Amino acid sequence: MDTVRTLRQGYYASVTYVDALLGDLFSHLKELNIYDNTIIVLFGDHGWKLGDHNSWGKMTNYNIDLKVPLIVSYPGQKNPGAKTDAMVELVDIFPSLCELAGIDIPNYSQGKSFAPLTENPQLPWKTAAFSQFHRRPKVSADGNRYMGYSLNTKKYHYIEWYGWDPNTGTRGEYKNAELYDKEKDPFETLNLADMDNMNTIIPELSKQLEDGWQKALP
Repeated sequence: MDTVRTLRQGYYASVTYVDALLGDLFSHLKELNIYDNTIIVLFGDHGWKLGDHNSWGKMTNYNIDLKVPLIVSYPGQKNPGAKTDAMVELVDIFPSLCELAGIDIPNYSQGKSFAPLTENPQLPWKTAAFSQFHRRPKVSADGNRYMGYSLNTKKYHYIEWYGWDPNTGTRGEYKNAELYDKEKDPFETLNLADMDNMNTIIPELSKQLEDGWQKALP
């Protein structure tokens, strides 16, 4: 427990240090008189476990590894400090910056600008968010490679695992699935995938996962 306490203390200290650095950065922007003319996006690459699920660091498909903070401030913001429960993804940051800066969004962008949400947090938005994680031999239980495909809806987090060929970059046969009820089990401790009462829900989520991000757009 002493090691766990030390590791968590170190992590919290690093977060506090970053918070202080951000304060210094914003103060300097104000000293330069450019704070009110600067788009600021604060986000993380992906989450971090501090002993959750008997694991440390990142590298899973659990939401504790997938979810990140995302805070946006920009000149002329009409609804500063507003919060939304709409689902957005890191791939959405680029088109959002384009729109906020008055730059045309390239047609090859796979993200969706969330700029409208900053003005109206209640807008109907994406029906799902997607992620993918490669489980390598050194961390898999049987020493094989797998690819996990993750779908987050408002209520459920659904994951499908497949074999993976790193030489061709193609997935192999289906292996297993995970399903978590985000409302009743936010820490994802109970896998519902094999429960009989989920028989109708899993095919729907599996199809939504296979349909991909384009069909989840608002």
